[in-house]
This record gives sequence, structure tokens and C-alpha cells, in this order.
Amino acid sequence: MAITMTRFERQRGSALFLILIGIALFAALSYGISQGLRVSEGTMSGVSQDKARLEMAAVLDFLHGVQNGFQEMKLNGIDPSAVSFERPTDGTYGTAPYDLKIFHPLGGKVIFIPVWNEIDDPSEATATDWSFISNSIDGVGSTQPDVIAALVRVPQKLCESMNESLIGSTTIPNETGDMDNMFVSGSDSITAVSCASCEGKRALCVRNGNVRVFYLVLDRG
Repeated sequence: MAITMTRFERQRGSALFLILIGIALFAALSYGISQGLRVSEGTMSGVSQDKARLEMAAVLDFLHGVQNGFQEMKLNGIDPSAVSFERPTDGTYGTAPYDLKIFHPLGGKVIFIPVWNEIDDPSEATATDWSFISNSIDGVGSTQPDVIAALVRVPQKLCESMNESLIGSTTIPNETGDMDNMFVSGSDSITAVSCASCEGKRALCVRNGNVRVFYLVLDRG
């Protein structure tokens, strides 16, 4: 007798595969960052190196948790477009339905961690903050928007370390697109014109002038 897979089983298998890819991506990124922070003696003190490692580990741990929570919600049959990234401090956080909220104990069960002082960019009047949006990145997903997590207004050294692990260079690509419109409001698509370096990349740190953004695609459209 032939055995057929249900639509749910196929979706579950696909989501599990994405979780495994996410784990591999974060393992590689974490290793690359730890290696990249081993700078030559005299350019960074041992205290600064340890501090940078702790900060990077915390950023990656948080994003890893968000990615896993998102995929678990998909496994439970929640449409990706319905997932809410409301924070505990948001006015509607305590309003049902709770199962759609990724940072709620009855939803994705991910603990939201606000940006801490050490990674707040002192050169910017607007504080560094997390952003979670649906937007399209050329060459990453299909015709549907990608789900993106972004750390907006990243300090320069943090941005450089991220890129050293991702692309082997501390260079921060300077793009023409508006960083807030692309990674905060999602009003501008992330195209090969507005962000040429973003094309086909699921994670990168880019800038427009002094406004730097590290982004990670949580789920491809």
C-alpha cells in the first residue's frame, strides 16, 4: 500500500530543515566572529576582546532564539504573516490572541531582550534598537516578503566584526537606500539598486552614511 505524506507533514519536514539550517548558520557565524575578534596584540586590549565576544554572543543568542521560536510557531500551523513581534512593553501585548505573539509565554515563548547600553551607538541621536519586519530582499526569497530581524544603528566596531565573519572583510558597504525605510518601516524594498550588497545575502551589516544596520533573514518568502 502506498504511503503518502500529508500537507502538514511536508510543512513540518520543511520547517525542521530550516531550523537545522538556522543552527548551522549561527554556529558558523559564532565561530567566525570569535575568530575575527582575535586581533593582533596592541590593537585591542584583552578586556575589550572579552567584552566584544560577550556582546556578540548575546546578540547571536537572542536572534537564534527568535529564529527557532519563529520556526516552531510555523510547525504549530501558524501562518508566518500572522506572527506578531509585539514586545512586553507594547500596549497591545496583553491583548489576545496570545498564541500569535512570538515574545509571549503562550505564543513563541521567546524572551525579549532589549538593546543594552554597550551596543547602543553613541554617535547616533536615535538609540540602537531591534526591528522585525516583512520585506523583500532581492535574490534571497521568492516573490513573497522575507521575515527579517535587524539591529538598527549598530556601532561601527560591532558592524565590522559581523562582516569579517560573514564576508571575510571589515568593510561596511555604503548603500544608497534609506536604512529606516528598508529595515524599520519596510516601506522600501531591499533591491539591487537600494542595497546592492544585500542582494542574495541572508545576513550582512550595511550602512548609509553613519546609519549602520545588521540584518538577518529569519524566514525566506
